[in-house]
Amino acid sequence: MMPLLNKNAVITGGSKGIGKSVSLSLANAGAKVFILDIDEINGSNTVKQILNQKEKASFYKIDVSQEKEWDKFSKKLENENESIDILVNNAGIWLGKEINDVSMEEYQRLISINLTGVFLGIKYLTPFLIDAGKKSKYGSSIINLSSVAGLVGSQLDPLYSMTKGGITTFTKSMAIYFGKKKLPIRINQVHPGIIETEMGDQVSDARLKQNPNMTSEDSYLAGISQTPIGRLGTAEEVAKTILFLSSDESSFMTGSSLVVDGGLTAQ
Repeated sequence: MMPLLNKNAVITGGSKGIGKSVSLSLANAGAKVFILDIDEINGSNTVKQILNQKEKASFYKIDVSQEKEWDKFSKKLENENESIDILVNNAGIWLGKEINDVSMEEYQRLISINLTGVFLGIKYLTPFLIDAGKKSKYGSSIINLSSVAGLVGSQLDPLYSMTKGGITTFTKSMAIYFGKKKLPIRINQVHPGIIETEMGDQVSDARLKQNPNMTSEDSYLAGISQTPIGRLGTAEEVAKTILFLSSDESSFMTGSSLVVDGGLTAQ
C-alpha cells in the first residue's frame, strides 16, 4: 500500500538525520520528494538512494533562512507546474553553548534557521498547498519539527528551547488560521526526544562540555537515563510519525502535537 501515491512532498533539511529518514519514508510511500538543504553532497546521495529504489526525488540547494532562495524555489515550482501536497519543516540547528558564550551572530543564525526557515517555508508554499488541498478530500499537510525542548526546558540549550517553543505555539496558531479561513491545509507537529543522529551526538557533546568531569560514555548513558523506555530513539521512528501526519490517516488532526521521546516528557 502506498498512502502518498501521486503526492508531492517538500522536506527541508532532508539530506541527513531525521530529514533523510523522512525523505526515504515518504518516497517509499509513493510521494515524489523535493529535498531542500545546504548539504549538496548528502542531499544528492539521498536522492540517488531514492532513485535506485525506483522512486522519485530531486535535490535543491537552499538556505531556508534566506527569503530570496524560497522565492526562487517557488518560482521554479510554478514554472515547472509542480504541485505540493506536503511540507515538512525539518531543517534546524543546535548550539548547546552556555548562554553567556553565545555570540549575536550565533544567536541570529539559530533564530534564522529554526524559526525564520519555518515561516518562509509556509509563506512561500501555502499557495501550492492550497491548490493541492482543494483537490484532496482531506486537504494538504504541513508537519513542523519541534522538539521535547519545545515542551519542557532544555538544560543544555535554553535558546534551542526558545526556538522550538516558538514552533509549538506557531503551529497551533496556524491551525486556527487555516481553519478559520477555510483553507484546505492541516498543520501538525512532532516533538522528538533524544535521537541517534548527528544532532543527538551534538547534544551529548554539549553535555560533556558543560560537565567536564563526565566521560563520553557517561554523557551517552545520561541521555538514556532521561528516557524511561531505556534507549535512544531512531530517525526512522520519527519518520514513521511524520508519514502518518502526511497521509489521510491523520485526516481529523490539525494543531496537534505528537511526542516521540520514549517517555522523556512523561516524567
